[in-house]
Amino acid sequence: MVKNEKTKEERVIEVINIRKQLMSLGLSNEIEGIQDFYDICRDYVELGHSWSGKIKLPGTKRILEGRLVMRKNLDCSVNLKYNDHV
Repeated sequence: MVKNEKTKEERVIEVINIRKQLMSLGLSNEIEGIQDFYDICRDYVELGHSWSGKIKLPGTKRILEGRLVMRKNLDCSVNLKYNDHV
C-alpha cells in the first residue's frame, strides 16, 4: 500500500457516511441507480478502485455525480444534480 492512500477502514467510514446522507434524503437502494452506486462503493472499499462518474436516478429528476478517491488528502463526494429529463 502506498502511504498516501486510504486504508480499507478509512474507505469504509467514508462510504458509510455517504450512505447515511443518501438515506437521510430518502434515497434507498429501491431507487433505480442507487444499488448501482452501492455496488461501485463495495468495489471501492474491498478492492480500492477509485471511481468518478454520473448515475441517473430515474423518477427523482436527479443525477448522482460521485467521486470515490484513494488519496488521503482528497475527500470522497456525492452531489445530486437536478435534471428535469431524468
